Amino acid sequence: MIRRWQSDVLSLSSARAIARAVRTKRFKVAVLLDAARAYDRDVLKGITHFNKLYDKFTFFFYSPRYIHPENQDKLLKRLSDWHPEGIIAREMPGLRSVQAWQVPLIVSPHTAVYEGAVNLWADNEAIGALAAEYFSNKGYRHFGILGFRQFQWSAEREVGFSRATKVAGIQPSVFLFDDRTMLWEDLPESLSAWLRAIPKPCAIFSVTDELNIHLLEAAKNAGYAVPDELAILGVDNDSLLCEMTQPTLSSIDQNAVQAGFEIAQGLLTWMETAERPAANFIHKPKAIIDRQSTSALAIDDEEVRKALTFINTHAPAADIDVNDVVEATTHSRRILEKKFSQRLNSSILDEIKKVRIRRIQYLLAESDFNVQQIAYEMGFDNPANITRYFKLATGYNPLEYRKAFGARKG
Repeated sequence: MIRRWQSDVLSLSSARAIARAVRTKRFKVAVLLDAARAYDRDVLKGITHFNKLYDKFTFFFYSPRYIHPENQDKLLKRLSDWHPEGIIAREMPGLRSVQAWQVPLIVSPHTAVYEGAVNLWADNEAIGALAAEYFSNKGYRHFGILGFRQFQWSAEREVGFSRATKVAGIQPSVFLFDDRTMLWEDLPESLSAWLRAIPKPCAIFSVTDELNIHLLEAAKNAGYAVPDELAILGVDNDSLLCEMTQPTLSSIDQNAVQAGFEIAQGLLTWMETAERPAANFIHKPKAIIDRQSTSALAIDDEEVRKALTFINTHAPAADIDVNDVVEATTHSRRILEKKFSQRLNSSILDEIKKVRIRRIQYLLAESDFNVQQIAYEMGFDNPANITRYFKLATGYNPLEYRKAFGARKG
């Protein structure tokens, strides 16, 4: 009897020791991302932030090129000799051979979804639709898309943008860069010719910020003012590129930091349980970061312009209503509503809601304000009102939205 009791104690002790070892085990994870690109840097921020919180990974990173000039065969040999237990990698030569190692692998492709692998991928159609809605709300009726011919993610963003504009009966003009027939440095000259053929004012959606450096140069060469004649919006919110230009460039934040956090979490579960994720990791866009390249309104009606300016100025901080907007113009409510419907395919109340919802989204994602503080800042009577208002518009309650899109804080 005593021996059995002792045996049970030893078994319980062993089980606890095993559980403790599992909890404290650190895994060797190779992270092979392109730190020269903002998207990859944001994903990397999310991965390393996850590890700051949970301390589960020992990392293998690319070494600086001045130490080890990039040689793919040598890199894969070094990686193999390191014996990683998990890998997060961009699409690169030799990745198929890495896949054959049977090590948990998450791929961040730059051309197309990687067949047979677990991918990190954006909801690209949602990105395109967000850009189209943003420009439509500013009154634009001429649109352009600047993208890449050979990349799946670019084609998906084009589909999302075009589908959204076609609802209003508008067909955007499309320019696709093809590196098989054109040099990167020759792009501005070709873009200048494209811009001359587009009716103005025009809103141009570029599928990545990197294209907009050339697009701005092309606009300058063609003699067009940004944003008065051409409004320009990119993707990735690469602050280095977006802030170095004149005018500065507006961009869509892809929520890549959160995506990096989530794939780190998913990879850890995969390594601990040996259960592969059931699907790819798909992340939705976070927000549009407004800068100078989209600061104009493409409205030829002065009273509608006054109304929109009043809404954009006051709606983020005050619970304004339709009558407040009407009083900022010389029109009656009936006439102003009719003009909103004709020019914006929207109502005055809808435009107020759009501005207020964007402000709530921004505060939830980028600030530490709780719901009560946000309600106070924006003039809501009580937090219950803002919760219902936000849920009806987005499908999320505020806390759900913050969890999905907010910056992780230690």
